[in-house]
Amino acid sequence: MRHFHYHRPPRTVPGTAEDILAYCAAHGIRDKDSVEPVPENSIAPRIEKRKKGVLRMTLDLHGLTSEEASRRIRLTIGECGHRGVKELLVIHGRGRHSSLNEGPILKNLVRGMLDNELRLSVRDFRSGLPREGGEGVTVVYLA
Repeated sequence: MRHFHYHRPPRTVPGTAEDILAYCAAHGIRDKDSVEPVPENSIAPRIEKRKKGVLRMTLDLHGLTSEEASRRIRLTIGECGHRGVKELLVIHGRGRHSSLNEGPILKNLVRGMLDNELRLSVRDFRSGLPREGGEGVTVVYLA
């Protein structure tokens, strides 16, 4: 396991909000709960090569409404088909900010779309392994 040493930018007091924000900026960390506008036409999922040459694309749905998320899922699955990607990692979160009555909204949306609307494009899907993100992730195997 690699350990990266954090070098605090000069002139920050350890533990202050300024120090934490400087750390986040230096390491490319963003607040997943912040409300940032997501560009309409941009799906910038990450593609990585897995074992045996299988390509996996990653789609992060944090901060999206149900309508935006369903549109992004459809676009990304279409993009996977064009690029020959066979695995899609959908990051929807665990639903900690959802109401107790409704449950995890984005997770239920993703699973519902895969079971119904997108079933012809999907071979199978499962929850993520702990190293992939656990219950906050759905791994989709595309047809």
